[in-house]
Amino acid sequence: MIGFCLAAGAGSRLAPLTRVIPKPLLAPAGRPLLDLAVEALLAAGAARVVVNAHHGAEQLAAQLAGRPAVRLVREPVLLGTGGGLANATRLGLLGDGDDPVLVTCADHVVDPADLAALAASLRRLDAPMVVGLVPSTAATFGLRLEDPPAGTRPPGGGGRAPGGGRGTGGRVVRDPEGPWDSAGAYVLRAGVLRDLRPVPSTLDAVVLGPLLERGELAGLPFRGPVADAGTLHRLLGASAGLLDGRWPYDLPAGALLTRTRHGRTEPPVLAVAGATCHETATIAGPVVLDAGSRVEAGAVVTRAVVGPGAVVGAGARVVGSVLGPGAVLAPSEAAVAALLPGPPPLG
Repeated sequence: MIGFCLAAGAGSRLAPLTRVIPKPLLAPAGRPLLDLAVEALLAAGAARVVVNAHHGAEQLAAQLAGRPAVRLVREPVLLGTGGGLANATRLGLLGDGDDPVLVTCADHVVDPADLAALAASLRRLDAPMVVGLVPSTAATFGLRLEDPPAGTRPPGGGGRAPGGGRGTGGRVVRDPEGPWDSAGAYVLRAGVLRDLRPVPSTLDAVVLGPLLERGELAGLPFRGPVADAGTLHRLLGASAGLLDGRWPYDLPAGALLTRTRHGRTEPPVLAVAGATCHETATIAGPVVLDAGSRVEAGAVVTRAVVGPGAVVGAGARVVGSVLGPGAVLAPSEAAVAALLPGPPPLG
């Protein structure tokens, strides 16, 4: 099985931060999103992982350098989710015929066990493609499991069968009132991609949508949580979830600090090795102080990610914000619901 990580997008909803650092390299808990996605695909059974890149391709290449199980494919033109897979197929990187291709997004945090179950479902459900499913919201189109096998339950049961087992999935159809939506993770047979052209397109338009219309798309409810870290609010939510252990990823070396006040355990603070914080600063989690970051005297930081080498000046205030690598918040200034970029990379 080959893993494919979609990592080429511009991350415009996280600008201006993503004008300096590509979204897949943002680190909501001390580790880049890209590293978590690659780790998840390998843990799910991928023999190797292909990563497509466009925006910030050189930075992504530097991050992945020296990993023999990972291949980066640069796209001179942004090809989208469908075109990116078609391009990798034309390059001979995704196999052929019934070879399984497991796909996830660099800005999604998923449980590797869900990806492994998704991969295993392809042959069992006898479908050309299986989409991971999560509970839908009012803002998304609905999907419905058509006559799902016994033991599969809609949201409320978390996609689990009675007794705690994982639902077995089934064929999916569009339904505006359906309880499911795509998790942004898929497994498909490489042959499905064979005739696609490597031109800008979406996976929904060229693969998922046509399979839905023909009644050939299967779905598998995910058991674990899925976080789309594509906005400030969602990125901070992913950070809080990683600190709380909602996903089985190791945190970087450092200290994960919690305290109990008035009988309640407060959200944790991760101080990655090399971060420093003045004793008079106030830090209220969930907060990540990444490697080499510094919080000076009298500063206040809450619900925030302070990136590698970033500085929060004396008496400054950071609330619900992300400071990128090397960002500097001047003394007594405030960053509230802000995305503060650091200096552009050298070269």
